[in-house]
Amino acid sequence: MNKEDALTVLEKLAEPSALNLPADASIGHHADDQSFVYLLATGLALRCKYTEDGERQVCRVYRPGDLIGLEMLAVTDPSLVIETISPSMIKRIPISRIRTAQQTDQKIQAAVMSLLASEVMDGQQLKISFGTGSAMRRICRFLLWASHKDQVALPNREKLGNIIATTTETASRMIANLRRDGAISKNPVMPAIMQINRAKLCKGAGDAQQQTAA
Repeated sequence: MNKEDALTVLEKLAEPSALNLPADASIGHHADDQSFVYLLATGLALRCKYTEDGERQVCRVYRPGDLIGLEMLAVTDPSLVIETISPSMIKRIPISRIRTAQQTDQKIQAAVMSLLASEVMDGQQLKISFGTGSAMRRICRFLLWASHKDQVALPNREKLGNIIATTTETASRMIANLRRDGAISKNPVMPAIMQINRAKLCKGAGDAQQQTAA
């Protein structure tokens, strides 16, 4: 079962109403809840943990069509927190509903196994894409991956730095350089959204990067 079909199967188990969240909203600790898997319908989100000194460590970044927390069916990590990067719509799928359906519906079981395997592959690919090469290459790869119809919602500079493993100051400087070079530009209608120049970002990304737009 491919990822698209698997998502369609699991989405049928989602609650009828969705959560509409602003940027930089926290959904909370899985350890406090552990009741839902989340399907990101629109926007961008990340899963992170905080160290004892308050430093945010990004574990995974999500774009529309990604499931957040499916691995919680098998394991839990009290330190994991889900935060939005941009205004987002998130659908909740009760974990209890998935577990019950797995016992009686082979299609649900196949969908869960397919998506768990896909999560491992996607997570590894993002670690390589956002964690290797120069900081400029990493930021260009992220902007290409996060873009939709050549538009992208920029995270705040602190989160952007966390995602590509650089300092807030470096992230700010690179965004300024990309704007000056015309690789990204403000959208006159939606100030929070940046228009991307795909050719320039691809050049900045360097090697033939594999991340496609959302």
